[in-house]
Amino acid sequence: MINPTPGISLVSKLLIGGLTVATVGGVYVATQQPLMFQFVSQKVNDIVTPKPLIGTLTPARDLRGTWSSSLRGKGFQIYGVFVTGPATTKVYEDGDIELKIDSVENNIGNGQITYSNMCATGETTVPGVKTFSVPKTCNPNSGAQPVTMKISGSAIEFTTPEGTVMAGSFTTDIMSGAMSLNTPSGVLKGEFHLSRQK
Repeated sequence: MINPTPGISLVSKLLIGGLTVATVGGVYVATQQPLMFQFVSQKVNDIVTPKPLIGTLTPARDLRGTWSSSLRGKGFQIYGVFVTGPATTKVYEDGDIELKIDSVENNIGNGQITYSNMCATGETTVPGVKTFSVPKTCNPNSGAQPVTMKISGSAIEFTTPEGTVMAGSFTTDIMSGAMSLNTPSGVLKGEFHLSRQK
């Protein structure tokens, strides 16, 4: 069954799998820690949780058009560290975003967001036992979901259908910022980087 609100929610599935491995013993094989997981905790600490926009300045530029991942497969990157009992699970997901902005009136933009190429990996560590790799999990590409944006000056903020808050800034051709999602297990944080398509 395809998740009706794909994207960052994929990490929640991976997290449940990782915690199951830790608590039940699972069937996953203990492997050497991928280098990327050494940086997950630092990324979670460094990424600032997006804050709501303050003020309503006239948009600095015309945002209408299609914005997509600046680097294929890295349109968004999200990280999480979750502690349950003695186990610590680290998760990482990346993928592509296509953001179509159809209209901007005053300080409100309307459009659609689509996720694709979404894959997540993880590892669960149980002190004194071992580290379990949670297998890479990928979601089918999502369909376009409606999104409403708040725009002020060169700042943009919106919440995706699954509840991810995305806030950042834009120039004529580049849009980037931070993203955050509260889950029952904790907060996921990440970054997004988009370029306007010609």
